[in-house]
Amino acid sequence: MTSKEEMHLNCLLIEAFVKTLVMKGIISNEKIVAEVDDRFRPETPEEMEAYSEAIIYGKLGTLN
Repeated sequence: MTSKEEMHLNCLLIEAFVKTLVMKGIISNEKIVAEVDDRFRPETPEEMEAYSEAIIYGKLGTLN
C-alpha cells in the first residue's frame, strides 16, 4: 500500500472514529483532536491537513 493510499484509509477511519466520539457526546474540538493525534500520530504537514479535514467532515456530518 502506498503512503497516499494509507493516508486516504486513515482519513476514512478518522471520520468514522470522530463520528463515534460525537455520538458518545464528545464534541470538544480539543478532545477530538487529542484523541486523533494519540491514535493516528500524523507525521507530515500533509497528514496533519488531511486528518484535520477528516475530523471536520466526521464531526459536521454527524451534527448535521
